[in-house]
Amino acid sequence: MSCNEQTTESISVDVLIKNITLIDGTGNSEQFNQNIYLKEGRIVKIDTITNFSSADTIIDGTGKYMIPGLFDNHYHLYRDSLDHRRMLKQLIHFGVTNVFIPGGSKVPYRTLQLIDSLETNNLITSPKIWYTSPYVTIEGAHPMKTAPQTKWVDGENVYILKDGSAIPKIIKDAKANGAIGIKVEIEDGPFPPFIERMDTLLIRKIADEAHTNNLILTSHISDLEEVRLSVEHGVDAIMHFVDGPIDWEKDLDLLMKIKEKNISWVTTLNIGNFLHYPFHPEWLDTKEWEVFDIELEELKANQEQAKQMAIGIITGYLNMELEEWENHVSPRFNDVNKLDSLGVNIVLGTDPGSVTGYNITGLNVHEEMLHYQKGGMNPLRIIKCATLNAATMLGVQEDYGTLEAGKNANMVILNENPLEDISNTLSIDVVIKNGEVQERITNANKK
Repeated sequence: MSCNEQTTESISVDVLIKNITLIDGTGNSEQFNQNIYLKEGRIVKIDTITNFSSADTIIDGTGKYMIPGLFDNHYHLYRDSLDHRRMLKQLIHFGVTNVFIPGGSKVPYRTLQLIDSLETNNLITSPKIWYTSPYVTIEGAHPMKTAPQTKWVDGENVYILKDGSAIPKIIKDAKANGAIGIKVEIEDGPFPPFIERMDTLLIRKIADEAHTNNLILTSHISDLEEVRLSVEHGVDAIMHFVDGPIDWEKDLDLLMKIKEKNISWVTTLNIGNFLHYPFHPEWLDTKEWEVFDIELEELKANQEQAKQMAIGIITGYLNMELEEWENHVSPRFNDVNKLDSLGVNIVLGTDPGSVTGYNITGLNVHEEMLHYQKGGMNPLRIIKCATLNAATMLGVQEDYGTLEAGKNANMVILNENPLEDISNTLSIDVVIKNGEVQERITNANKK
């Protein structure tokens, strides 16, 4: 049924949102004066004539805007307990109703299964969660190299390959534990001393086994050589963007292969914010930071220390002047826009917890969208990257990612028009997940 098809059919629904401007996530133009009918967690109809038998909840959308619930396709949980329930509620607060956890970080399957059970039964406030296997990696590589203080247990929250003999069991475990994919670490860094990358025969064997079992394969990369390895050896989704600008003349053939093979690229541009915020203390004085009361106090108290750390990294490790750093980063935003224009399935992800301080769960999704806008991407396309593109990467686009009749009712109502400025995605009025209005964080419920 067309969204604009008029009908006199009388129906009984759980929720009716009346007279709202709909931005459905497909990348198509907004639709005005729409009525959205929700029943049993799904959108049953969209039209322009309100005629219903009854509705338990009626929301007046006059002057407001609706977008699909947002995705973060690179999210992590860092504690093997339910201590992270505040973070899950924080995601909902910022309109993030869907997350994908690649690698699982320190969290093994049992915690992810517990969260899934509690979320399914509405016992906690949480986005819908999809996840891969723990990291499949080699000795001396990420994540052990980048987080050596963390307790990594081979076979539980990380798989350390010595040869290909363990791969069938890794795939079997992933299927048995509800994972939708495998996370493989092929990076040689990200910083010195560099190691040998994962053997290409292992990457191919993992890809073949994963695809035989209908699992997607995601790769952790940091440069274009690792992008090439991903493209040539069966990876379905690339995690992280490359460090530094792309040479569009030299690398165009590789980039076209990404499009031709329908490989998704999850950007995580926001992880560089820890080098930007210290130079912009005014960024902390926005109302969006009010939900982070303790964190905000600590960040403000340590602002000068953070600034000196950022200067040390930029001028020392990166060997750049401060002005060079800005020039180094900005082209990445433009490159993301070019890749999207080329037809690559660009997907929003943030990798929270990868750096301390300024990559803040939930808020970082909106900041990632701002980076896209800085690179020249228009808001309709940005919203698509954060919704339909993300759902397509996970293979769940039949139920999630757009607001159409028959689909899951995950949606966000905004007070301001995000098509005028993508920062207006932060003007959240109501978050709806599975057809139910969600509680957001206030001073009274910050626990």
